[in-house]
Amino acid sequence: MSLQSFLFVAIDKLYNPFQNERKMTKYKDVDFVVTKDIVYDASAPDAGKLDTYYVKKESGKYPVFFYIHGGGFVAGDKHYRRAHARWAANMGFFVVNVNYGLCPEYKCPEPHRQLVRALNWVGENAEKYNLDLNRMMVSGDSAGGYYSAMLIGITLNKELQAKLGVSTDLRFSGAVLNCGIYDVAVALRNKYPFDLGGKLLKDFAGIGKDGIDTYEWKELLSALPFVTAEFPACFVTSADKDIFCGGQAQALFEKLDANGVYHEQYASKGLIDNHCFSLNWKSKAARENNNLTADFMKRFVAGKV
Repeated sequence: MSLQSFLFVAIDKLYNPFQNERKMTKYKDVDFVVTKDIVYDASAPDAGKLDTYYVKKESGKYPVFFYIHGGGFVAGDKHYRRAHARWAANMGFFVVNVNYGLCPEYKCPEPHRQLVRALNWVGENAEKYNLDLNRMMVSGDSAGGYYSAMLIGITLNKELQAKLGVSTDLRFSGAVLNCGIYDVAVALRNKYPFDLGGKLLKDFAGIGKDGIDTYEWKELLSALPFVTAEFPACFVTSADKDIFCGGQAQALFEKLDANGVYHEQYASKGLIDNHCFSLNWKSKAARENNNLTADFMKRFVAGKV
């Protein structure tokens, strides 16, 4: 296992009890319907799996919460976002908690193609699960924030779909982005100990820092050019002292503002409330952020965003 993979795997295992075993996320009186390891990509059945979470209701369609986990592009698993999935399902969403191929085994752009396939699985199963395809929200943390923003861009760009060899007519009308990397080239060019950024770029795209300008899939190294007036309303969580994604949220805000895209935001101020702090639930900043995010999500469902 590489140093970068070891680091992000260790983070998941270390923080798993804080992110998934809190009493506040158990919802013991709620009867969740959970189906795990649904294969959405037959060409890569080990990687292309998703879990669904929802609470049965008597009438009405379910809004969709399509969640993409983080992990530095090289690690992570939907298993580590099960509390977050319950949280969204408890608000009335049909949650699609997605896995995708991890780098370096699945280099860019194969994870992008897989995520389009996962999105198309939602469309193909909308009637079965009574899903409202006009109220779909995409969400992700860290690398999952990048993939969420990039997936929005892919849905809005038929030329890019054609280049990727995928097709979808589905659109997201909302987004919740948590401490995301929105410009991979900028983020991984930063100086990290042990050249972590360079190693992750090599894993993600198979190139060194000097190969960015001539990279075949250069357009996929940043989601920011795809932030247009068509980009959906979003809630953006960030950490002012983020050790992994410093400055990334600010660059996103500039693009959202320039294109008149409605957005709400919360930023933690302290060093201890760092990268993806909200997933730990209990700190003051996490509770404030998650309450505001939940309010945004509920207003989205009610058509008030």
